[in-house]
Amino acid sequence: MITTISFLFFSIIALFLTQSLVSGNISHLNVFLLSLVGLSGIFLLIQVKKEWGCIKCQIKQKVNPITKKNALTMLALTVGTYVTFYLNHSIGLGGVLASSAVGLLAVWTFKPYAAAIYCGSFIGMACSLIFSNPLSLLVASLISGILYVLSLHLFVGFGGKLGFMAFCGTFLTSLIFRTPLRTVDPLARELYILVFLFIIAAGMATYTLQRVFNMDAVSASALVGLTLALLYPDSTHVVVIAAFCATFTGMVSYSRVKTYNDMFFLTILTGVLFIAAFALFDGSGGKLGATAFLSTVSGIGMLDFIRMIRRRIHATHQTSYSS
Repeated sequence: MITTISFLFFSIIALFLTQSLVSGNISHLNVFLLSLVGLSGIFLLIQVKKEWGCIKCQIKQKVNPITKKNALTMLALTVGTYVTFYLNHSIGLGGVLASSAVGLLAVWTFKPYAAAIYCGSFIGMACSLIFSNPLSLLVASLISGILYVLSLHLFVGFGGKLGFMAFCGTFLTSLIFRTPLRTVDPLARELYILVFLFIIAAGMATYTLQRVFNMDAVSASALVGLTLALLYPDSTHVVVIAAFCATFTGMVSYSRVKTYNDMFFLTILTGVLFIAAFALFDGSGGKLGATAFLSTVSGIGMLDFIRMIRRRIHATHQTSYSS
């Protein structure tokens, strides 16, 4: 039951997000980009169905969420939330700089819990106006922490999973405390190309650090994010935020994405969904990771479909030559 409920929750929120990206951009995006967003939703559904087939065997396995390790994991996630929120708003570092710094520090000092701390840091990127009540941060951390420990074996290897769980926590908390997330103006079209360039560069760099230098996913993402936030004149600029989003796509595992061409495709899709999500759910923590999660899940579904079509075409040609 626990595995089934966790999977259904993941899937419902993911599909809700995709539906929001389509409905919220009908009057803003051009037909081509809007069609890509809609297409990503179709392949998200296909890939979710495929993942369900992969985890069916886990349904009958006993899951005991009440363990010392899980308790420490939830504590680490909560600490990551509050430390990042403090650095972000009280010190004024900004979300990207605060989150990436906390992520790297976690790898260096508490590596077994680095992923949980990094997940919590995305909650800490939330808007201080929406999450002004310290209790709301705790609730968001607890929701994300519970989802974290219950979904360790779900959607393994997809980029953005940590941020997606952080988004679930902040989104549900905003509903509980009746502090709705904001809708802002769409991204200016003159920034599209620059955003795409930064997303491609950051996503490919994060993926390369894992593949070539054998760096763990958290370190790779945080290092790229921190470097860009320090080098760019304004660490809160939209291109830095977009690049940080792409680092989560770049956290995808080699078992899921084996070629640089496939990774390049995922960064392009991340750019499309980032533009679509820009005006929606403003103020939430984890929105960037959730965008990356949708990109990798639906993108991998698209890539699998393309490979299947190529195999069938190749098989047809082989049959024709044989005849």
